[in-house]
Amino acid sequence: MSPPSSSPADPALTRRLFFLFGLAYFAQSFAQMGGLIGQPLNYYLKEELGLSSAGISEYLAIASLPWVIKPIYGLVSDYIPLFGYRRKTWLMLVNLVGAGGFLWLSGLTDAGSLIIALTLTAFGTAASDVIIDALMVEKGAETGLTARFLGTQWFWFKIAAVVTALAGGFLAANFKPATALHIAATLTMLAPIAVLTAGYFLVQEKKSRIELAAMKQTTQSMWLAIRSPKLQLTAAFVVLWCFSPGFGAPLYFHMTDVLRFDQQFIGQLSAFTAVGGVIGAWLFGHMLARRSFAVQANVAIGAAILAVLAYLALAQPSSYAQAVAAPLHVSVGMLNQIGMLMILSVAARACPPRAEGFTFAVMMSLYNAAEQFSSVIGSRLYEQVFHQAFAPLLWVAAGSLALCFLLVPFLGRQQQPH
Repeated sequence: MSPPSSSPADPALTRRLFFLFGLAYFAQSFAQMGGLIGQPLNYYLKEELGLSSAGISEYLAIASLPWVIKPIYGLVSDYIPLFGYRRKTWLMLVNLVGAGGFLWLSGLTDAGSLIIALTLTAFGTAASDVIIDALMVEKGAETGLTARFLGTQWFWFKIAAVVTALAGGFLAANFKPATALHIAATLTMLAPIAVLTAGYFLVQEKKSRIELAAMKQTTQSMWLAIRSPKLQLTAAFVVLWCFSPGFGAPLYFHMTDVLRFDQQFIGQLSAFTAVGGVIGAWLFGHMLARRSFAVQANVAIGAAILAVLAYLALAQPSSYAQAVAAPLHVSVGMLNQIGMLMILSVAARACPPRAEGFTFAVMMSLYNAAEQFSSVIGSRLYEQVFHQAFAPLLWVAAGSLALCFLLVPFLGRQQQPH
């Protein structure tokens, strides 16, 4: 928790910060690979480029590499001021790169150029996320409003997820695959432009310069953090949690080819998942946030297993599949959000003083890398081992998640109460 502010926060400054953090996370949700371009991109890769579910997972894993190296962005922003500023100018630059990537993407059709443009957009979005989080930590410490800033960020992130799911489904259902992708890229370009503009007008910070003594002290702190048993156990828990074979691409293929859901309905289901995420965030904040780590972890692992197994209701075509799909996705979104917030809570507790930003970025990079790897493994199992049978993949994923229970007692002893 953030310490109370030593002096009352300036109301005008506070309003600007709430607007900035809310806008930045709305834009991040809009611009990430699973945002507005998510469904049109899957649709294009499947229908126009003829990629399999495994091919899509591997293709997107390459384009998602910028999310795996997030600590580098934090280090650069911490250590090397750009034109005298540690946050403002870097925030503007990376969002300019992201906007340029989406502009380029809006006219591409070949797989090679497409993946380069997607990687540029991922870099802009991931780097912007790191810098905004660093600003949030700094301003939260100054004002005593860290918790409220976090709440604002995730509220607008989920609102954007609902909007982009509905809009992406509409584009995929009403336009040809290439046209839907190009329209989505053009609209998404506005998100980094908005953050760039807001950064110019709203980010206020003192001029900075490179200080070798401070850099050395921070480096020592980060080295001690990496050697910490608490951090190592937490990293193992995060990787094991994410290693559960992912089934995002197989689920999309299953809903399209087996259940015969139309593209607009698939988009609506993603929106229902986001609505469930809002509910899950509220439940975690009001019912689990103050509980012990063991309670949080056991509830979250159990919830994640239930979320995976809930998809068994859609494993085979049936007359009730479409009616069940909407409430099912709300429930899954709620359960998955509880699990994600537990992971964020574990990662935050493992961060030592003076290395919070770097350590948290390391944990989230492990999260992203393991998630992408598990997505590839899940798609390979779906195609090559289970021969496009969806139910066996769900049981393997649930069993893998259950292994997380084994680490709870060890990690629980490393967690310190707040």
